[in-house]
Amino acid sequence: MSDLFDMAGKKSLVTGGATGLGYQMARAMMRKGADVMIVARREDVLRDSAARLNADPLTVGTASYFPVDLGERDSIRRLSAHAIESMGGVDIFIGNAAQDFMEHIEDIQDEHIDRMLQVNVSANVELARAFVPGMRQRKWGRFLFSSSALSVTTSPHEGICMYTAVKGAINNFAKTLAAETGHDNITSNSLVLGLFYTDMIAAAEQHFRDTGGEEAARKFLEDFVGITALGRAGRLEELEGLIQLLASNAGSYITGSNLVIDGGMSIMLRPNGIVD
Repeated sequence: MSDLFDMAGKKSLVTGGATGLGYQMARAMMRKGADVMIVARREDVLRDSAARLNADPLTVGTASYFPVDLGERDSIRRLSAHAIESMGGVDIFIGNAAQDFMEHIEDIQDEHIDRMLQVNVSANVELARAFVPGMRQRKWGRFLFSSSALSVTTSPHEGICMYTAVKGAINNFAKTLAAETGHDNITSNSLVLGLFYTDMIAAAEQHFRDTGGEEAARKFLEDFVGITALGRAGRLEELEGLIQLLASNAGSYITGSNLVIDGGMSIMLRPNGIVD
């Protein structure tokens, strides 16, 4: 019997793939045979991450990298052209990159609104536009977009109005893209993620440390952990199986979904008092 999770011969691109969740997603697919291109802004970090992925004894596919600024349309065009030419097309696209500035509604700067819309929403639309034609031709494709539990629930902290807006947009884009492309065996889903300790969370923690000291930084993390049913943050490896499912033939009947992976954050009405 064939392995439904096998991704040998599949080509994947992961934005924000050099660190954190994106790196874990890339590794999960490589362990099932996919060749993965990771993209982010910092070329030195990308180079090191690709080398670590290729040296992992459990990876089967190969990793490459390409530096890109998703806030610049010309940079996105260069990325899509390079990916299509160098890999012969993209079968699996994971839009994981994100940006947040944590500003109260009355303080949000124009350039930050534009940057967050471009990085979190428009870049995903533009890359999907570039990759869908090849997927249609091959009658196979996968889209996964990293969203946030904060798009469907509230937060114990303020300053995230714009972030929740762009993540809500991604949830709906994933659904409508699924409806538009499903007849060509292309699936599209969003991952509604809870608290995983990523670079973005580390930056938010530092923001609270800078503005309120160590106690404010500690409380920031504790507040989020305390509103999960499991009483803890997610571990990066806890996404591996889900990525392998949704990016392979094993998940071929899952599309148009906003899948919640948040340790129960979005179902909690009160803190549960469990902190590890």
